[in-house]
Amino acid sequence: MRPKHLKFPFTWEERKPMLYEGVLIVPQYYDQHEKWEVPKGLFPKEGPICIEYCSGNGDWVILKAQENPSQFWIAVEMQFNRVRKIWSKMHNLSVKNLLIVCGEAQTFTKYYLPKNSVDEVYVNFPDPWPKDRHAKHRLIQKSFVDELADAIKTGGKAIYATDDAAYSAQMIEVMLAHEKWKTCFPKPYYVQQWEDYGHSWFENLWREKERKFFYMQFVLSQKKSGPSLST
Repeated sequence: MRPKHLKFPFTWEERKPMLYEGVLIVPQYYDQHEKWEVPKGLFPKEGPICIEYCSGNGDWVILKAQENPSQFWIAVEMQFNRVRKIWSKMHNLSVKNLLIVCGEAQTFTKYYLPKNSVDEVYVNFPDPWPKDRHAKHRLIQKSFVDELADAIKTGGKAIYATDDAAYSAQMIEVMLAHEKWKTCFPKPYYVQQWEDYGHSWFENLWREKERKFFYMQFVLSQKKSGPSLST
């Protein structure tokens, strides 16, 4: 299978949620997401569910699914040209424990994920939107982590990786300010090396450019128990 073999299933005017060729299409600028009914068997009833947001070309999540066949993986990517590449790799490598989502991360999390169903989420090198006027477009905001808190099981984890120091500081601030999340790392609440974390296209690119990496890990609890921002 080549990426070009996956065709978009409908026109802009006909857009609607659809499970198509192993890809869940979550259309943009669509106002009836709340009517979505989960197809039987789409999400497993047993075994861990893990999500990678901002999956890019899919190198990282494909490898994780191969290494962990007892886990069910979900790759969330908004750009269809990248979704096609993940889809091609999934078929060519016969990866059976992966669902690909073509859509915006918060919309998928809010309307399409069962509540209290997810064990781990990873956000790998999301767009940092470095200009101040664009910072509102960053994925890690209170509204998104609110949706994650509903979707993830108590004790579940959220792991973020970025090469952008300012964005990592925002991630930490947002998570520590939330009543249900606590950090797994002592101050400064990140590590810059994570053995066996896995490699993505963006990580390899930034590594070649000798960028510094920031890895953060948070756990979902029912009550605020992590350090406050004033700690």
